[in-house]
Amino acid sequence: MNAFRQLKEVSNNFEQQLASLSTELFSAKLGESFEDGLSKRLQDLTFFTSKLRLLKAKTLSELPQITERPKSESSIKEYGELAQWKVLEQYIVKSLTQAHAVKALITAPKHSLDSQMVERKENIIKSLQDYRHQESALRHLQAVEAEREAELAAVRMQWDRELGELRDMREDGHQLEEYDVAAPLYRKLRTVVDKLELMRWLVGRLVTSRGSRDWLACPDRTAHLLRLATKPNSIETFLES
Repeated sequence: MNAFRQLKEVSNNFEQQLASLSTELFSAKLGESFEDGLSKRLQDLTFFTSKLRLLKAKTLSELPQITERPKSESSIKEYGELAQWKVLEQYIVKSLTQAHAVKALITAPKHSLDSQMVERKENIIKSLQDYRHQESALRHLQAVEAEREAELAAVRMQWDRELGELRDMREDGHQLEEYDVAAPLYRKLRTVVDKLELMRWLVGRLVTSRGSRDWLACPDRTAHLLRLATKPNSIETFLES
């Protein structure tokens, strides 16, 4: 009974405060902006409404039907789901209300609106046009991205295929029967290899000769020439590299 008595007192106080706020709302001072005063009063009304709902919920939670009910995970889950559905319902109703208000404002003729509503209507239409432009640009970028991804996948497949073929050719490079020895490129390669072998022989003779040149004066260059002179060149080496 005490809870109901407290609820009654709170309701009476809330009714008095609501009447007082309504009186202040409809008798606003000229020095205060009407929109600011209205926004403040609406915030106060929202606060007191939430406070009243909290007190009602607290009173209902103390009833025997609630306190004597065994609490379990299933009941707590049911309460949570119910709260989620209530919040979702409020958001849906709010969104539909706003959408209906915006649609009514956009479709309304300008001569039936005041200057402030006309400006708001023009801003909404401009925002919708910008959103449509951005959405079209986004769809174009998504199409370009999908096209580039398809091209990348095709190039990647071609790369993998050619890389596999090159690896197979490298593994089988020692098998000269796969190459046409009568081909022009093969004959040119044979000529180049023969010239390299001749140069290697000449370099070896020059380095090991007893002429007037002091090869020990530049040991790094002499060592490099010796490596060239001792490394044979062959067609197989070029085909395998």
